[in-house]
Order: sequence, then C-alpha cells, then structure tokens
Amino acid sequence: MALKPFGRFEEHSGGLPWSIFPRKRLDITYSDIMSAIASCFSLNEADRDNLATELETAFDPHGRALACLSVRTGFDLFLQAMAFPKGSEIICSSITIPDMLKVIHHHGLVAVPVDLDEDTLAMQMDVLEHSVTANTKCILVAHVFGTLNNLDAVSAFAKSHHVLLVEDCAQAYCGPSYNGHRDTDIALFSFGTIKTSTAFGGGIVRVSDRAILRTMRAINNSYAPRSRKFFLHRLIKYSVLHSLTTPAMFGLFFNAVSKLGYSADDVITAQIRGFAGDLITGIRQRPSMPLLFLLHRKLTTFDMEYVAKRKSKSEELEQLIRNIPQTSVPGVHAKNHYYWLFPVLVPNPRQVAAAMIQDGFDVTAGATQLAFVPHPTDRSYDPVISKKVMQNLVYLPVTAEMPRWALEKMAASLAKAVAAAPSSKL
Repeated sequence: MALKPFGRFEEHSGGLPWSIFPRKRLDITYSDIMSAIASCFSLNEADRDNLATELETAFDPHGRALACLSVRTGFDLFLQAMAFPKGSEIICSSITIPDMLKVIHHHGLVAVPVDLDEDTLAMQMDVLEHSVTANTKCILVAHVFGTLNNLDAVSAFAKSHHVLLVEDCAQAYCGPSYNGHRDTDIALFSFGTIKTSTAFGGGIVRVSDRAILRTMRAINNSYAPRSRKFFLHRLIKYSVLHSLTTPAMFGLFFNAVSKLGYSADDVITAQIRGFAGDLITGIRQRPSMPLLFLLHRKLTTFDMEYVAKRKSKSEELEQLIRNIPQTSVPGVHAKNHYYWLFPVLVPNPRQVAAAMIQDGFDVTAGATQLAFVPHPTDRSYDPVISKKVMQNLVYLPVTAEMPRWALEKMAASLAKAVAAAPSSKL
C-alpha cells in the first residue's frame, strides 16, 4: 500500500498544533504524476489506437470498453447513439451530479427521479414501479458516496418493461473486480480528480451491445483530442495541490487563505472543477495521449490495499459515531460500501462544519457537486428522503492514512458540534 503523498509522515503530521485533516486525499502517487509528465513529451500520437486498445482491454478483456474524456462524455455518447425522441423519459436515482441532468436536458429528455432508501442508498423499488410510463426509455442508477448496491432487482424490472439500464459507477470504482453489473446495458466509471485511483480525468464506459458500442466509438473518434498542454498544466497544478494534503501543510494553507479573506471551500472547489464554460462543448473531446497513458497505468497498478484500508477506517469511524444523538450515516447498510466519501446527517450542517474546523477537521457542508433531482413537473413530488439527505449532509475527512487517535478525536468533535447545534428532526 502506498500512503499518499508522504508515506508514514502522514500518520504523525496531524499532531502538530496548526494541523487540519483535509476533506479529501488525491488517490495518486508522485511516481504516477512524474511518469505522466514524462509521457507528455514522449508519446507519439500515431500510437493512440494501440494505447487506447491496451487500456480498454485492461478494463474489460471481452472488448466491451470505451475510453473517453469523462463519465459525462460517455453518457452523452450513449444518448447520441440512441437518439431517443424528444420528451422521452429517463428514470434516475434522485441523488446525482447536476451535470448528468444537463446532459439529459441537452438531448431534450426528461429526468424522472426515484427516491432512495436512506439506509442503503438504493432505489426504492415501489417508487420505481410507479415511475415507468410509455415514454420511459432507460433507467439511470447512480451508486453514490462509494456504495455499490446489487442491481438484480432493478435489472429484472428494466427487462420486464423493455427499457435500458445505465449504471453510473463514478463514485463506486473499487478496482478490476467490478466493471459493472452483468445485466446493465452500459456502466460508467470515472477517474476524475478526486475519484478513487484518479488519473486527473478520463472515463471508461462498458457497453454490452456491440452495435451501440461501435456507434459510440465512431462519434468519440470524430472529436478532437484535448491538448497535451492542458493535461501537463493539470498535472503540475495537482502535484502542487497534492503536497498540501498532509494535515500540517493543509493547516498552513487553510489559515493563509482565511487570513487573506478568501473561502477555502471556494478556492478548493474552483481548482478541482472538471469543466469550465459550456458543458457540452467541453465534454465533446477525446482524451489526450498522456491522459490515456496515466489511465492505463492506474488501471494496471490499482492499489486495493489502500482502498481496503480507507474502508476499514471508515467503518471504525462509523462505530465511534453510531450513538451520537441526531446523527446518522446514509447508506450504512448498503451491501458494499467503499466510502469514497463519508456522509453524515446532522442538524445545522454549516454550524457543525464551522465548529469542527476549530478542532482540526475540514468537514464540508454544501461544497460537493452532488444534488437531489427535483420532480420535473410538480415540486410537491420531489424525492423526500434524498432532499432531506442533501439538506442535512456533512462529509467527514476519513483517509486510509488516518491514525486511530484522529478518528477518536473526530468522533468527539462531531458529538460536541452536534450537541451545540440547534435541534432538527432528521
């Protein structure tokens, strides 16, 4: 297991008086970054097809994978290939990233949310059964926060109603052991900046139907590649940001930004934003060669021990906070939970986050790109559970490197912050 970014030093830097445990750790090593920087100057564009084939085969030996710029790119390619009539409906998980909704709306389609079970974050089957209409074309299931729920029931339902099943695994990548449910029509995986096994970009789509895959590939191949210069700039920027994610360095950064009058939330969010400007223009590009190189490297050197350690530390923390009044962990009973994020429902999230930063924990409230999906025609039918989750959510900064004493301190800090927050009915 490679502790990131400074090995065993990570376990001790949190004890310094100015230290703050950061909200997220980039799942990459400096060896990965330096290899990618070197590739910016060494790769030959003529080798693009060979490199793409190698990484797609590494992801799926059966030839069903397509490497693209992002999950949004892959989803857009799918919708272009299918060319559903305007006004067609896509049933979707009621928590997702707003950009996925923008892609749906760009194609003239309607997103119909299905509320989630709070304990598992799986789609509520009874709600799903009442959501299908003659206009339904597919079901988009998003595994959120690192949960990975079994899709047997949803798959059987989709087949019985002759609609396609799309699986969004952007937050649930757990290594080569899982490349999508066997019955999903397409499965989408992200390797964006803060994702597990990040390549600072890139997505892979596993497509079951060969004809659909060929159409998606042809469209993707018509796009111009994103420039190497863009990716080189990204590598350099994130190598600097990566150095700030030890508790000692992040504490210095956070305090400096605050003294200058800026919001650390705003600064960090601006630096990790995937696409600035027009979304559709931005996603309709191919990956640069260095991005393909780094994506292949991350696929073939996946650090399962690191992910398992993050999962076990998260489970330790869940046990420590289990009995804190007015709190709960959504998705805690999911069949598989890899804790890409550690979400907790609390009263007054912003007050709780503000209190915990004083104890050295960069707890976030409202800075995530996730949102609940409103009902398309009647807000009184908005998904109740998902709306409650997103309105009362904070994310605790759990990493594979975090020592036991820090987990205990964070649990105590959460209990103190919640006790001081105004009561609410969760």
